[in-house]
Amino acid sequence: MEDLGTLKYALGIRITQEEDCITLIQDKLIDQILDKFKMTNCRPSSSPFPSNIKDFKNTSEPPCTKPPLSYQQAIGLLQYLVQCTCPDLAFSISFLSQLLEAPTKSNFDTLGHVFKYLVGIKNYSLKLGQNNIQHNLSEIVAFCNADWGG
Repeated sequence: MEDLGTLKYALGIRITQEEDCITLIQDKLIDQILDKFKMTNCRPSSSPFPSNIKDFKNTSEPPCTKPPLSYQQAIGLLQYLVQCTCPDLAFSISFLSQLLEAPTKSNFDTLGHVFKYLVGIKNYSLKLGQNNIQHNLSEIVAFCNADWGG
């Protein structure tokens, strides 16, 4: 057995190790998702979910003519991002996943909004560790920037 050095990639996650923290980023996967769904060159959005959603489960709207498989694939790929490095997408993906069986045009439009958000955050990272914050080891310290919701 030999030492391969510090970990740089694992399961598609780029890992940077510093003295007091570990940084996780999935920029390559985000680029692959955007390429797959032809959203690479779209204008970025600042929020993960559109604010103008009124009746998302509108039963009078007919299912979209696009195959639901592409919608289902997109939700599955985005679920992996949520689990690993993009917890800010959790509500959006949970909401969109309620309509996997027969997505409508408005569901696809909302999914497009999520892709636009990914364009804006693809270079963001999840930083785990102390990172020069002095605190008691028994105390939990967390920070979340959720100002887009208001």
